[in-house]
Amino acid sequence: MRFSEFSKPLDEGGKSSGVRYNSEIAVLCALTGVDPESFNPSQPEQSIPANMLSNPDNTFNSIKKLLGPNFDHGLFQRWHQISSGYVELINKKLSETGESITQLTWAGGKNQADNPADIGFEGTSVAGISLKAEGGITLANLTPKALGLTPERGNDIFYQYAQEEFKKMKQDIFNDVLALAQSKPDEVIAPLTDKYTIVFDSATQKFTCKGKTSLTADANTIIASSGKNAKWQRVFGDWFQANWQSKKAYATPLYSKIATVFESIIENTLKQNNSLVSMLRFSKQPYFYASVSGLYYVPSITEVEDLQLMGLKYGAPDGTSQLFVAQIGRPDSTEFAELDIYIRYANGMFESNPTVRIQTLRNPQFISWEKLT
Repeated sequence: MRFSEFSKPLDEGGKSSGVRYNSEIAVLCALTGVDPESFNPSQPEQSIPANMLSNPDNTFNSIKKLLGPNFDHGLFQRWHQISSGYVELINKKLSETGESITQLTWAGGKNQADNPADIGFEGTSVAGISLKAEGGITLANLTPKALGLTPERGNDIFYQYAQEEFKKMKQDIFNDVLALAQSKPDEVIAPLTDKYTIVFDSATQKFTCKGKTSLTADANTIIASSGKNAKWQRVFGDWFQANWQSKKAYATPLYSKIATVFESIIENTLKQNNSLVSMLRFSKQPYFYASVSGLYYVPSITEVEDLQLMGLKYGAPDGTSQLFVAQIGRPDSTEFAELDIYIRYANGMFESNPTVRIQTLRNPQFISWEKLT
């Protein structure tokens, strides 16, 4: 009996981990010639040749632990089919320098900062394969410091550079949410999810804001806290997200100011080549980048030392995420790649401080990525 005939997909690790582990091990199996129909994530040693792995015991244990509870046969099959078409291209590219893969490694979610490869190659000058299972070409999650934005410890990055505008926006939002709760005494208000709520207690005349932490206080105390973010403030961020179209004017002064300030700082930072190549995830070794949109060969840092920031523009998004579009190319080129740089509340607006996401690299051939398919 084939494993797929009695296996049912589980999701104990969540959607993102399930997609990642299924796609990465599917690639590993394609590289080692494993029949996807007979592969059993609970017994990977029965199908993956141990001699093809540099540390087979560790890899087999990681597959059982990470992929086992998240196995999705359809997703695994799909990625095995996609990556089977990439194997010949990878081997052909390696053969151009007389190299071939001797053994493989799997990062298993523990990629090294200086090595982007999810599937590592032993015996070659190429680091391995970095895999993006969903969406476009996405490169890195960074801190604002990587863009030259340096808030004081504990400060929201928007507050750091536009304090009055940030506080005014939050106070307007807080006042609206408090008024809404007070108009419905003793009723739980949950703008997006019941994990983040506010309720006005008619007996005590106080508000309880519930999140990963909770706060019970009067309106003045809550308003006075607007300079700092906190886990209990998520309900206010959720309300603003839910009512963005009608209330976005609250954010206009803030976003207008930071658009100019951030653009200048980010541009000056990225004009330094070491900042640019780091953000673009070039590493000491070349590697392959695989996604549903194709397979690329990414050269090493030493091969792209002349890359330059050709321009930076504010993306003016219609939402709370702030977008800057970087144009990158070689000094003598009139064509360039484009990269979306988002500064956004990835972990909940006002619950924690914003992060930087580097997303949607377009036209990577203009920064020396070689498209193989």
